[in-house]
Amino acid sequence: MAYFLICLLLLAHGCVKVPDCDTAQLVSVGSNEKLDMWPTPKWWEEFEDPDLNALIELASQNSPTLKKAEENLKAAFEATQEKKASFFPTVDFLIEDNWEHLSKYGLLRGFIPKVYPAVVNETRFGLSFTYEFDFWGKFRSLFQAALGQAAALAAEAIQAELILTTSIAYTYIELQYLLHKQSLLQNIEEISTCIEQIQTIRGQNSLDSSFVVIQAESSTLDSKAALLEIENQIQIHINKLKALASLTPSATLNITEKPLKSAALGMPKNLCLDLIAQRPDIIAQKARLEAAAQEVNAAKTDFFPNISLNAFLGLDSFFFSKLFVGQSFSGNLSPAFHLPIFTAGRIKARYKEKIAQFNAAVYSYNEAIFQAGQQVMDALSDLAYYVQGVELRKTSLELVQKEKNLTAMRVENALDGQMALLAIQNKVLEMEMTLTELEFSRQLAGINLIKQVGGSYCEQ
Repeated sequence: MAYFLICLLLLAHGCVKVPDCDTAQLVSVGSNEKLDMWPTPKWWEEFEDPDLNALIELASQNSPTLKKAEENLKAAFEATQEKKASFFPTVDFLIEDNWEHLSKYGLLRGFIPKVYPAVVNETRFGLSFTYEFDFWGKFRSLFQAALGQAAALAAEAIQAELILTTSIAYTYIELQYLLHKQSLLQNIEEISTCIEQIQTIRGQNSLDSSFVVIQAESSTLDSKAALLEIENQIQIHINKLKALASLTPSATLNITEKPLKSAALGMPKNLCLDLIAQRPDIIAQKARLEAAAQEVNAAKTDFFPNISLNAFLGLDSFFFSKLFVGQSFSGNLSPAFHLPIFTAGRIKARYKEKIAQFNAAVYSYNEAIFQAGQQVMDALSDLAYYVQGVELRKTSLELVQKEKNLTAMRVENALDGQMALLAIQNKVLEMEMTLTELEFSRQLAGINLIKQVGGSYCEQ
């Protein structure tokens, strides 16, 4: 036994040398302090809109994208179980029948023809046993790599759900804005029609030139064209919502205009790289680079010796009639030792390939962290802009409404004509449209911020 161990040590000393390789470093993402749960898991419910909730619920149940992600995750889980099976020995039930016609001048019949017949039929019946010892952790590393791939797919499934929910909410809010804008444009179109009628009468009575009448007619046509464009955009958004909610094109989707609910989406108290690093797509990349690290460990074990054990226990006979008698008992035990000495660079190349793949995964992760930081800061900047813009436009609208009230008093006291009142009413509607656009844009910016920080996903 001592001689056997000495031989193993000598052989191990002469095995293929593990090459030295530099590995990439991950970017630091801050401290490990506990983060606030922001936003809430069902953040869309803060809009208090039953139609929006129903659309997201329907999409969550029927979306082919989510179902595909779920099946991919199931396949990844089974792959981990396949790798885990390598920890244990393999036992197979074996029935083997080997029929052979021996040459008359072959090795056996040529020298001892009376012992061996021309035709032999060997039957084996029993259990085979195979086990490879995992001294260097190769199977454990491959199992951990499979777990990493499964974790990445789980994160990507959450990312797909996040994209779906934010897309539905974004499209729905845009549709509500278009419906509200349609109402304002209808009012503007009515005022334009009134102005056109007055200008036509004034033109017929030579109080205004034909040029003014033409301008009024053109303004009315512009209002009608804007309404036609809005109707087309509304239909496009309805079609998009049907597709996102997994509804057929022929399905009926009745979305009516509702007052804008300012959802209290809030803001996290400690928005930092720690929160950004919990985006599902970032977690997926991190899981894949961890899997790549485990594959590096597994590739490294190819440089070291391994020991396997094969065994058979059962019955073996050249005569089927005597297969099940006690003297047909057969058994063998075959330990095997394998050590790479010369592989023409194959093992080194595989190891360096895994190192390069790991480094690429690290750099992809670092790049994604910086991009995520930029996307979040851009989303914050947009949100801050719209919040300030809404307050400014509210003040402007209050001033215009005061101007309208004063003009109405002047018309009532015959100090101004009806045209002046219609003009200021039109100005008020245009200001309301601008304010409405900013208010809805603020809501859309809030949804975009939720998407950029990864929703409420948190790595388990």
